[in-house]
Amino acid sequence: MNTIIQKNQKGFTLIEVMIAITILAIGILGVAKMQISAMQGNSYAGGLTEATSFAQNKMEELVGLAYDNTDLDDDDGDEPMPDNYIGDGTSGLDDTANPDGSQTGSGATGIQYDILWNIAVDEPAANAKHIRVYVQWQQRGTTRQVILNRIKADI
Repeated sequence: MNTIIQKNQKGFTLIEVMIAITILAIGILGVAKMQISAMQGNSYAGGLTEATSFAQNKMEELVGLAYDNTDLDDDDGDEPMPDNYIGDGTSGLDDTANPDGSQTGSGATGIQYDILWNIAVDEPAANAKHIRVYVQWQQRGTTRQVILNRIKADI
């Protein structure tokens, strides 16, 4: 009888090394995908932060005006909103196609922001003005927006 003596071999076979490299590569691809997602999320967050800052600045500017200031007039005559208004974006405070005021701005991210605002006189009550500020921007082919509302009373 032939006795087969196996030596105590140390090390890895080529197949074991190939499997280990494949598993490592799949793991690295997963980490790369997570990194890309994190960068996209950070980009959106930066745009949202800037847009919110523009909206807050415009709102504070408008609220700081005297109640009878002409900048707080309903310039396009679409107020007050009709009783049957359903918020379809065609009139009143939701009218971004023909706002009471508009301007543009850009911040550190290089994004172009459209700042729009509408004023509703005697809404929601007499001697009050409802101010709505929109900030819109394009990001990754999608229109994004921030909306702020405030009531200014004649006191």
